[in-house]
Amino acid sequence: MNIERQEVRTGLLVFISLALFVGVLIYLGAPGVFTPQKTFRIYFEDAAGMKPGAQVLLAGRKIGQVRRLFSPVPESERPTPKIEALIEVRVAANAPIYQKVRAEMTQPKLLGEMVIDFTNGEESSGLAPNGHYFLGAKASGLADAVPMVLDRLDPVLKTATATLESLQKTAENLTRITKEDSDLPVAFAEFRKFGQNLNEISSDTGPLRRSLQNVETLTGPNGKFSQALENLTDLTGPQSELAKTLENAQRYTDRLVNNRDLEVTLKNFRRASENANTAVATAGRQFSAVGSNLEAASDTVKRQPWRLIWPTTKTYEKSPAKPSPTPRKRTTRSGTRP
Repeated sequence: MNIERQEVRTGLLVFISLALFVGVLIYLGAPGVFTPQKTFRIYFEDAAGMKPGAQVLLAGRKIGQVRRLFSPVPESERPTPKIEALIEVRVAANAPIYQKVRAEMTQPKLLGEMVIDFTNGEESSGLAPNGHYFLGAKASGLADAVPMVLDRLDPVLKTATATLESLQKTAENLTRITKEDSDLPVAFAEFRKFGQNLNEISSDTGPLRRSLQNVETLTGPNGKFSQALENLTDLTGPQSELAKTLENAQRYTDRLVNNRDLEVTLKNFRRASENANTAVATAGRQFSAVGSNLEAASDTVKRQPWRLIWPTTKTYEKSPAKPSPTPRKRTTRSGTRP
């Protein structure tokens, strides 16, 4: 009897252990068997990284898990806007999920699995009924961060590339202008020569210093330039000979203007010039007649040289007599005086 009792107890213990184990597995794998749950549908643009059994969170607290995934969804069943991926989740019925809430697919840890988190719910919209659907959004993860970083770095890389090219060109130009036969070393050499020449002419015994000493000697208190200025001052001063000469000239011109001597002299000179012009004109006419006679005599001598011996062989035309002027008749005006 004792053996039978022990076997029965052993069998009961095994059965109870199996029942508890199965219950735990059912509780963990299908929590809806023991607690009431709601089913929601969430539409995403894509379900990459999401697996059935993934956790569903409410503001970071686990309330359910992903049941099934549908991708792509038939076009007739897609909501507006057209979204291809559908994820069906089951959550605890007492979880306060409102109709207006943010359903986001995110990855809490860097190498963790994807989860769905409900956040920013509006209580005024009311609790979401069983079978309600939401439009979800996928949080930017590491895979999305790399393209974003590359997009941000692309202008910087282009600018850095252009800067490096410009620096390379600058280095090439510097190399070209600083080589031995280039213009820059030659300019430095010429500038060095200029500095040496400047030092030579500006030294204590240089020509520039001597020129400055000569200028100082020339313009000093006892210099020639100062003496010339003093002499010029004496020459043009109030009591100088030039001032007296100008005063006498002014006095003489004033006397000529007051006495009208200059005007009378100019009138006499004008009358004398007119008489001289008349005399010159008369003498010119006489000289013209003499020239005509000489021209005729030379022609006669040239053509008839024997006339120097027999001058009567040529007859001259008599000049017509000048008519005597007729006297003018005086006419008397007749009339009666008033």
